[in-house]
Amino acid sequence: MSRVKPNYFFIPLFVIITASAASYFAETGRAWYQTINLPDWTPSASLMVLAWTIIFVLSSISLLIIWNKHSEEKKFKIVIGLFVINAILIVGWNILFFSHQQLGLAFFLAVLLIANLSLLIFFIWRLSPLAACLLVPYSLYLLFSTVLAINVWMLN
Repeated sequence: MSRVKPNYFFIPLFVIITASAASYFAETGRAWYQTINLPDWTPSASLMVLAWTIIFVLSSISLLIIWNKHSEEKKFKIVIGLFVINAILIVGWNILFFSHQQLGLAFFLAVLLIANLSLLIFFIWRLSPLAACLLVPYSLYLLFSTVLAINVWMLN
């Protein structure tokens, strides 16, 4: 009988903490967000929650693949560092956008998120194309939400 690895607990916990923190800060600005001008093509809150839930699940699986199969690789620490930076940037974006209503700064943080995610996919691809492909929906949604953020910034 094989032992359950601690990373099967700690990686999803890390992702849940990140998602919870981001959600908390998004919720702090929900009333404000409902009063600002939004593009007509802004997705509903429930659709955004669904998209982020899928993104966080796929990111967890990607990270588990890397941790379980490539933790001895030279680039492993870089990949883990990029995942941690990504989590910090996600939470930071929610703080800037929703809690502090700093739309311009939030847009620039979104650009940093895109750069971080691009590097993450690049480094992961060399270790596991499957793990990298699991991050593609995240990259597509991040591009979409960055375009949405700049439009919100321009409208307000």
